[in-house]
Amino acid sequence: MTLGGAPVGEPVPDGAPLPDGVSLTLVPWDHPDAHALRVTQQEELRERYGQPAPEGEPPAEQMLATVLISVAGQPAGCGSLRDASHLGPGLGEIKRMFVAPDQRGQGLARHVLAALERIAVGHDHERLVLETGVRQPEAIRLYRAAGYRCIPSYGVYADDPESVCYARWLDPTAATRVLLVNGTVGAGKTVVAAAVGRELTAREVPHAVLDLDALAWAWPLEDRFGQGLVLESLERIAPALRGRGYRRVVLARVVEEAAEREAYERALDGADVTIVRVTADASTREQRIVAREDRPEARTWHIERSGELERVLDQTALDDAVVDTTHLTPEAAATEVLDAAGW
Repeated sequence: MTLGGAPVGEPVPDGAPLPDGVSLTLVPWDHPDAHALRVTQQEELRERYGQPAPEGEPPAEQMLATVLISVAGQPAGCGSLRDASHLGPGLGEIKRMFVAPDQRGQGLARHVLAALERIAVGHDHERLVLETGVRQPEAIRLYRAAGYRCIPSYGVYADDPESVCYARWLDPTAATRVLLVNGTVGAGKTVVAAAVGRELTAREVPHAVLDLDALAWAWPLEDRFGQGLVLESLERIAPALRGRGYRRVVLARVVEEAAEREAYERALDGADVTIVRVTADASTREQRIVAREDRPEARTWHIERSGELERVLDQTALDDAVVDTTHLTPEAAATEVLDAAGW
């Protein structure tokens, strides 16, 4: 096994400059320093979760590479790459990522992860998956910053409420990108999402547009706004969209809680979700609501809900960008939304 031309036991780069005194080495899975770090990791996880990890030691024959990172010649962290073909074609799995507590805060884990990603490319892996837990916020921050997105939990973690799984396509063009148009009642999210679809058509970009409120038009609903039904429906639709080559998906739906971003990522199997909120002043929102609602009681409810929800969205501030549609045509708003999303 080599990485960047270096054999097992030799220092190897991860493609980015390493701090002075820091080295990366490709070592066997059973290397004593890597083994000792993994033992320490499992002890820490037992302390955090109050029980052993649901999965025992991975089979050695499935481990493709282990990277050891050292500081001033002392082992500081490690990580491994596992053959995950049992989970699906083209998959590798990141395992046993760990940095010793007294070495944290130096960005060492990111160097280990980058090295493992380069190894995965050499093994013709298309996608990497991994599992971490809800009581490991520092690990979640690392993976999200590195481009990993939430996927349905797999294997022994499938029914574990404290597990969270992530994935990353090694070729970014293979990823599904989602533009979620957020906004209160009357802000124009459905109209703007449709206009975004027309603009993408004009640009000849394969895409799909879904008004998610339509997926919740059911009675009775298990929750107030049918979010459970929406997410379950999306999870079933996602394979069809991907199978037909739609890598750009535009969604219209209000997003009130931070956890919803990862819920959409998970429903769309690790999609990269960008949330752009559309806004409009209160007068404009009221005019739009009056124009579309025939029943007086419905008008009153939607106008009140519009103000209430606008305040909620201001407070939560979950959006990656905000576009004011008060004085914009749907077409002009769509262009601004696409620009804001980097599409």
